[in-house]
Amino acid sequence: NHPEDQLNEAIIKSGYSDKGTGTGQSESNSAKPAIWQNLSSKNNMGLQTLSYLFTQVREKRQALGKCTAPSTFKPPPRVTVTDTKREAWLRDLANPDIPLRKQSRTIPHGIRGKLLMEQCLSKDIPMQRAVWLAKCVGANELRAFKRKGISGAAAANGEMKWVREWTAHVEQFLDGVVAMCGQQEWQTKINYAVKLSATFYSEKLLDTEHFLEWVVSSFIEASIDTLPIWIIMAQIFWKDVTRLCKRGRRLARNILERLSHLSQLHSDATRTLKARLQKLLAVLATVGKRCLIMPRNWRAYLHLLISSLELEKTPGVIIESIVKRNERLARPLAIPATNAASPLLDLYTALDSTSLEVDLTALARMCKSMIPETPILVSALFDWATSTYRHGSKRKYLAAGVINTLDDSGDDTTSLALRYLETNKSWTVDRINDSYLLIAELVRLGSFAVGRYMQWLSSSGALYAGDQAKTITGLLFCLPTDSLPAHLVGLRATLLDRIEVQREAEAKGTELVDLFESALEASNSCSELEHAITTSTLPARLRVVQHVRTSMDRIAGGSGISVYTFCLLRTALEAAPDVASLSKLADISLATDSAALLATITDTVAMHMDSLAALGELQHLVNELIERYAALRTQQPLDRALILALTRLVRPLSHRQGLEELLLNDLAICEQQSSMQVCSPASDSIIGMHASALDTDSDIDAVFASGNSMDDNLLHRVFDRVLQRAQKPQHEFFRSTSKLHDWLNQLRLVGGSSFDQLVNSYITSTFKDGAGEPAHAAAAVTTLVASGCLALQSIAEAGRSSSTTKAACLALDIILRVRPVSLSLHTTEKYRFCVEAEQYLHTAAHSLTELLCKAFHDSDFRAEDSRILDLLVTYSVKHKQSARSISKHAEQTATGLFNFGRMTQALLLRGSPQLSRDSINMQTVISLANPLSVQIVVGTLEYLAKKGDAEGSDAEAAVKDNLIEAIEDGSEVWSLLLDAVSKPVQRALHSWAREQLLLVASSGVESSEPEAFDAQTRRIVDRYLDVLSATKCSTARVDNAATWSILAEKLSKVDTRLRSLDILAPSQQLIRQALCETLEIILSIIVLGVETSEEEAEVEKQARASLLQSLCSLGTQSLAYACPSSAEHAMDVAALITDNLSMDILQNVAHSMSTEKALDAHIASIVGNGSASVDTWLALASSPSSGTQQQRALAKHANHQGGGASGARPGGLNHATGSSYQQRAWSLPFGATRQPVEVKTTPYVIRRWEIMPDSAPVMGENDTSLSLGLFGARKS
Repeated sequence: NHPEDQLNEAIIKSGYSDKGTGTGQSESNSAKPAIWQNLSSKNNMGLQTLSYLFTQVREKRQALGKCTAPSTFKPPPRVTVTDTKREAWLRDLANPDIPLRKQSRTIPHGIRGKLLMEQCLSKDIPMQRAVWLAKCVGANELRAFKRKGISGAAAANGEMKWVREWTAHVEQFLDGVVAMCGQQEWQTKINYAVKLSATFYSEKLLDTEHFLEWVVSSFIEASIDTLPIWIIMAQIFWKDVTRLCKRGRRLARNILERLSHLSQLHSDATRTLKARLQKLLAVLATVGKRCLIMPRNWRAYLHLLISSLELEKTPGVIIESIVKRNERLARPLAIPATNAASPLLDLYTALDSTSLEVDLTALARMCKSMIPETPILVSALFDWATSTYRHGSKRKYLAAGVINTLDDSGDDTTSLALRYLETNKSWTVDRINDSYLLIAELVRLGSFAVGRYMQWLSSSGALYAGDQAKTITGLLFCLPTDSLPAHLVGLRATLLDRIEVQREAEAKGTELVDLFESALEASNSCSELEHAITTSTLPARLRVVQHVRTSMDRIAGGSGISVYTFCLLRTALEAAPDVASLSKLADISLATDSAALLATITDTVAMHMDSLAALGELQHLVNELIERYAALRTQQPLDRALILALTRLVRPLSHRQGLEELLLNDLAICEQQSSMQVCSPASDSIIGMHASALDTDSDIDAVFASGNSMDDNLLHRVFDRVLQRAQKPQHEFFRSTSKLHDWLNQLRLVGGSSFDQLVNSYITSTFKDGAGEPAHAAAAVTTLVASGCLALQSIAEAGRSSSTTKAACLALDIILRVRPVSLSLHTTEKYRFCVEAEQYLHTAAHSLTELLCKAFHDSDFRAEDSRILDLLVTYSVKHKQSARSISKHAEQTATGLFNFGRMTQALLLRGSPQLSRDSINMQTVISLANPLSVQIVVGTLEYLAKKGDAEGSDAEAAVKDNLIEAIEDGSEVWSLLLDAVSKPVQRALHSWAREQLLLVASSGVESSEPEAFDAQTRRIVDRYLDVLSATKCSTARVDNAATWSILAEKLSKVDTRLRSLDILAPSQQLIRQALCETLEIILSIIVLGVETSEEEAEVEKQARASLLQSLCSLGTQSLAYACPSSAEHAMDVAALITDNLSMDILQNVAHSMSTEKALDAHIASIVGNGSASVDTWLALASSPSSGTQQQRALAKHANHQGGGASGARPGGLNHATGSSYQQRAWSLPFGATRQPVEVKTTPYVIRRWEIMPDSAPVMGENDTSLSLGLFGARKS
């Protein structure tokens, strides 16, 4: 133990004092007498002597500190030996007791590359010895280039190639060890392999960039099982991996991708991996947040990144900085989806996407957040509910519900509704009628003050204005009187008496009411009533609807309502349509035990699901129907029609999937019960049945009465006869089903699989070549579908697979109900077919679109039929991709293009009747574009563009001019119109917007006193940036070298102007702000240009390199002081540019910048370190060859004298000798003892492969690359 460790009272109080062991503390031989006289003499010669001595020592040290001889290193020679001797040599190398010098006498040949590392691993060679062996082998390999006589650039390239191959071997070795995961002693092996590779890397024996890129790539490609080891590898080389921003961003992106994938997995292992990855993100955010600037992936990983950083308790300032920098770069890239989107377009998209589960309060709140101004919102709701570019009655109820919510919150919706009617007098009759119906619904909800409206009519004189006020006065006819108090009903009648057309309207309404009552009493088909109502005016239809509403309790009350009566009431109510009253009818009719009536009610609810959901009645009716079915299920036999109807009803309801499975099970039971009712084989009269002609219904009935079994021949004959019967009308129905329905179901039960084959054969033959009578085929197919014997999908597939377009037209006509439904079907069966068709339209958009694309190539295609136009409108809103594919198929044939044009033009004319087909051109169509019509306008523009191409006319310039005009006029949907124009037009718009932005930037840079942007200028700049962003995809393969050069020039001008500013002068603050705003424009152009760059030519790459250098120079000099935020932005843009540049180009940029001044750390992280290698810090000193022999001799003699003088030890002299020495020294002037010697220096490269931990057997003057003479100064 040391005495200091022994604690006692004295040591604790006074501390420990380590005094010398000598008896005296004075010096035995002091130097003071020897030097003091010289230092204290009057002439002060002693100090000069010391100065002289120290100078000589310094010169001697400097001379000895130079490398004066090149490297004489010779690696140990390699010899060819047997495998046995090689193994023995490797075992000796692994033994640390055997000296390395013994092993270095010779090295066995054949140990190189990956095999070398595998031998080191298998023999467990100590790490330093393994590195020594690698250096010996590498030094021999590299010297092989010199022995071949290769020198200069070829030798350097050869050495680089060999180092890269060696690096690849190291990488393969590591991959192989990682792949052994799970094997015996794998942990020991992976530890050795990782340490060995890390040692190679630290000794700079690898291609650094290649190795780091491989580490990142391996991390990215690693599986879940091997990811932990690559996380460790990334952490080992973390500092170097993240030093280059380009590589660090690549790693960060994959970490986020991994986290996103692992978030979907739930296990202890994945939770551990997530924690490690989140820790890596936190480290990146803290010490390298520049690697987390990734605008291209920012939207996808925003929430994941922030949540991970917050979980690791990253400071909020760092998170805010990362978010701000990413948002700033991502903003231009997201312009088409955000800035250029109009609030109205967002509103209509939200309304169009409402589901069957509608929350009107939440919907109204969302609408209010999109458009806070109530007048604009109410007008937009009216536009959406009445537009011809939307289809479906649910719009009326959704809009009314939202307006009702606004009215409840205190807004004056009555005045806004009247103002809307007054300002849209020139609309089509259909739109005005839809407006009336919407206001009528508002009256029912109590959100429209009818008294104020009538008072305004009386005071404004509109009653006597004739046609000028018919839009306003027409509302009187459509007001629901059952929702008005008695005094307002009387006032309405008084006001109607003053209108001339009142009597005619009242007469037509009374006629329809009488027809309804007669149909109700006659109990016959309601087709005549349906035709009369649908062809009447809206006031007349509303008159009969009003009558039905007031008489509904009387007619449908109780449980005795028949199927026919229900269908008649439904027909009258659907004429308006009045779904609210239809809901009431269904509700009061549910108290029935008739399965047929319940099936009809179910089909009615399924047909109007969207509208009932908007009214909030859908769930109630569905629940009631299910409860009623559950009650009847235990009391009556299962009814196939009811089960099928309920299945159709619950299929679109996502939360009712379990119920659908139960219904399908019931359907299987029902089918089984029906099959069990089949009688024994047919009677002996079956032969007579074969001979029968089956000409009458009685003959067919006789076949089924004779037995429920028949052979295929008879089954075929009866089937054909039943389908022929489908075209003939049936006037009397004694049941709720038709004879055709009963016959086909009996055939289905009797025939089984033979019947299914028969149906398939009939469909195939009907649509094979399109031959046959279309009316008969339509009636037969409709009957099969309505009877539940055929699915509409089979019809669509048959139409698509047919070789003729006429078959496709026939299939489309049947599905869209263009042709009349079979007259031989009962009303409930016709309605069932309509429900099937309506649901198929919404669930099979892709299949139906393909059918439509084939059908419009037929010359007889009904392009202007209202049902086809409604289908196109629906798909353009809800299935945009399917609708867009129609135009692509249209250009395949001239007929298809013509029919496509007819469809789109008919849609435009339906919404704008003031136009004619001849007046439809590009300018007119673009002027019609608004948030509601934009999809149809896009289709029409595509047609006009393709028509122009087909006719050989060059209209691109006109299209560009029209679009520019729309953009400058403030169109809200101009960005969506770009989908309809060609790529050259988009490129022209892109060039136009870029030129405008460059003009704005030029005015800010070249003006003597630039001014900051005002609000108008900012709007203009934002508009041009919108265009630039929306058209960026069209420039993907365009040479932008000239643009990059122009931008680099603009940046240089900004830099020059900023350098000339006095930053602290208040008078120049506005100029600085204007220059920074100009810079932001340039940076936005760069970001958009970089985003669209793909494969670039060499010239463009060089131009981008110049732009990168300009950005880096700008960010590190004047801008950093004038506007730090803009400097940071510029650096982020510069980092973004490097993603598409190779490392060679980045190194050239770094070298170019490092020649001017040392690279800033931030710049080095962007372009890399372009300075000289750290291995070239030494220089080789040699005397020049010039000069005479005498001069070289004198220089050598002076060096010898200087060395002798500096070698004296003045401290050891006595007084006498010191004095004489001093006299000799000062006999020469200071500095004259040695002539300056000119020395030539050349770079002295330290060869990393030749720095050995132990000497080689061949000794030389400079045994290693580093001369040991550098340490000779210690001997002086």
